[in-house]
Amino acid sequence: MSSVSYHISSLLEKMTSTDKDFRFMATNDLMLELQKESIKLDEDSERKVVNMLLRLLEDKNGEVQNLAVKCLAPLVSKVKEPQVEAMVDILCANMTSDKEQLRDISSMGLKAVIAELPLSASGLSLTDSVCKKITSQLIGAMGKQEDVSVQLEALDILSDMLGRLGGALVGFHSSLLSSLLPQLTSSRMAVRKRSILALDHLVPSCSPVLFSQLTDHLLKELAKNPQTSLTRTYIQCLATVSRQGGHRVGDHLEKLIPMVVKFTGVEDDELREYCFQAFEAFIRRCPKEMSPHVAMVTKLCLKFMTFDPNYNYDDSEEDEDSMDIEDGDDEESDDEYSDDDDMSWKVRRSAIKCLEAWISTRRDLLLSFYSSICPALLARFKEREENVRADVFAAFSTLLRQTRGGSSHHSLITAGSELGASRDQETAVALLKTQVLNQGFNTCELRSEEKFKSHLPNFTLTV
Repeated sequence: MSSVSYHISSLLEKMTSTDKDFRFMATNDLMLELQKESIKLDEDSERKVVNMLLRLLEDKNGEVQNLAVKCLAPLVSKVKEPQVEAMVDILCANMTSDKEQLRDISSMGLKAVIAELPLSASGLSLTDSVCKKITSQLIGAMGKQEDVSVQLEALDILSDMLGRLGGALVGFHSSLLSSLLPQLTSSRMAVRKRSILALDHLVPSCSPVLFSQLTDHLLKELAKNPQTSLTRTYIQCLATVSRQGGHRVGDHLEKLIPMVVKFTGVEDDELREYCFQAFEAFIRRCPKEMSPHVAMVTKLCLKFMTFDPNYNYDDSEEDEDSMDIEDGDDEESDDEYSDDDDMSWKVRRSAIKCLEAWISTRRDLLLSFYSSICPALLARFKEREENVRADVFAAFSTLLRQTRGGSSHHSLITAGSELGASRDQETAVALLKTQVLNQGFNTCELRSEEKFKSHLPNFTLTV
């Protein structure tokens, strides 16, 4: 027996002690040994170490359990494929255990193993084999509707796998999609959200055909006019997968846009927020394909960027004058409504982010944006919600950067086009000056905003 094998055997023996401190110290020493690059285990030692660590996952002492889980990650690169597969089989079986603590600790173990699976060509055999084992069992775990905690853990692990090893799971993509889509209708919101996250990780590596199936499913369900809660889920999922779908989204825009536009008319702030997030994803991923919809989407953004039904900006001064008179009424209204219940700011913020997406991706429409978007942004400098006001400033800064950007590519354009770009920039600056004056600002006031200091000095806006 080699010195390494003897030392490992000694540690394994201590790990069976009735004294939790002995078990803890022995497990800690084993972890330190496994972290050494030079350690080599024989076949018998591999099997014994794997079995002991899996046994310690059920230890009565939580600290010993946690150490045993930490040993699994370095162990993946120290043992041969059959032992890793055996380890994964036990961990997956524990995922459906009646013992909640064992489920949790086994879930941590699976995540640790997944994080260590090799991505190099030499290790792809192990990665493919382990992924197949884990995926098939996770699909089964997702179907356990009677135990939500098992579903949540399975979805969490699946997201980790798809995020890191999506390409190795190509053979399972279709079955994974079929298993994930029904979870979008779960009665538990947490299950829906984790299903959306899993789909988010599936989309980058899935085929165009599968992406079309996913999109068509969402459109089909939305066409049924489901209850608002489900509609929110489907629109949120649509926005999420569109961010990951890239150019593939462009093939479906003619069906997607009217559907999303339709649901902006529903009196639900959260749903409207998701609708504008979907628009933003469409614009950033397919700016050219969105050309036919510029006017419609911009009109919606301009409408909802001022959506603040519970606050009257124009009457703020009058409210202060009449505060003493209306104290009694205010106390009654405070009981009925609180600012904490007001979610309209999320609608305004998502609409403004959508406008910023237009500005940053469609510089060719800059002059029209100065006529439509610029005055609206300047008018929203009075926004009462700090988070939303920050996004207004960010969008206006993007507009300034795009205006200034015309002079940064001189070496790449011809003299004629350079002259045209210069004229466009001059026109844009003139429009900017007009809009600033119309809104009653002066250059010094704008320069006082930190966001604009690096942009305004490039323009002659002296008033």
